[in-house]
Amino acid sequence: MIKSIVFDLNGVILDSSTHRMDEEMVDLLRYLSDTDFKLHLFSNTSKQAINILDAKYDFLKYFHNVILVEDTGLSKPSDASFENLLKVTGEAGEEMVYIDDGEDNLRQAKRYGMIAIPFVDADRLRISLASLDI
Repeated sequence: MIKSIVFDLNGVILDSSTHRMDEEMVDLLRYLSDTDFKLHLFSNTSKQAINILDAKYDFLKYFHNVILVEDTGLSKPSDASFENLLKVTGEAGEEMVYIDDGEDNLRQAKRYGMIAIPFVDADRLRISLASLDI
């Protein structure tokens, strides 16, 4: 049973080409935050950059956990970073959906039993989540 959804920031919620938040993704986060699923942010992005974005877009409030390489010293896609993700959330990989635009990160998520969804855009993500009854 899926209990949580894990999001990368850069290339998923944040448009890497414009350095702006994807408003459709912020809307999706808002919607998902009102469900029974826990949302987690798992990112190699710096805390300073995330705080600047949050001051402008107020999006961190949607996440139960914000797991950053800067805080842990563990960068994706290392085994230690994914083991820390499981420890912090208290959930098994099989209970998580993992969303990222990086192939290495997605491959690692699958190794830990997560349902890995490659991010292309918000519309395709909605379709993928709906296929999982989310």
